[in-house]
Amino acid sequence: MIGTEAQRLAAFDLDGTLLDSASSIVAGVLDCWKACGFELPEPDAIRRIIGLPWEESIVTLLPGAGEREFAMIRSYHDEVARGERTRDVPEQKLFGGIEELLDELEGRGYLLAIITSRNSHRLDDLLDRAGIAGRFVSLKTTDHGPGKPRPDLMLQTLSELGVDRRDTVMIGDTTFDIQMARNAGTSAIGVEWGVHEAHELREAGAHHVAEAVHELPAAIERLVAR
Repeated sequence: MIGTEAQRLAAFDLDGTLLDSASSIVAGVLDCWKACGFELPEPDAIRRIIGLPWEESIVTLLPGAGEREFAMIRSYHDEVARGERTRDVPEQKLFGGIEELLDELEGRGYLLAIITSRNSHRLDDLLDRAGIAGRFVSLKTTDHGPGKPRPDLMLQTLSELGVDRRDTVMIGDTTFDIQMARNAGTSAIGVEWGVHEAHELREAGAHHVAEAVHELPAAIERLVAR
């Protein structure tokens, strides 16, 4: 039986927060753009859009993109999924200390959730490969509603789990994560090992910015209502 203490929620972004995937995402976008014949963006520009919803990220990298470009990108990814194309991208692994962090938070009675701009099918595969499938009571993707920085996915999570926003903290590496949390009225922690700079996370409204994974349990405890 879940006790009162368990109704505290730690919600995590995936890419750049739990999963060291930025290099893989950059390589994947460059491969796709090459295959589609688009002008290649700078790698730093790709890193900046990690965490945005799919269509918004494309338009940011490819101004003026419309249904034709979206269809080309979808077709490329469908071909990759069917094995008709191969990509040479770096392996995606959990950042060091993440499994121990999840263990500690569960031991303290926290519910764990993920809110990501991935789609649901890809998310399940990534969590399984990373060895953390089944660790989260809620998985929210852009298949479930408008993505970050809008608060919709966080508000859905709170409503479905019956957790108060005062008892919730969002942990993420981008300003989009922080803005979503603040828009939903929850606490927000930024992490320095992802794609956005510490000063950007603070300016977006982060209540704390962690330099290392081991800082997170104490930072979460300070922010979440008891």
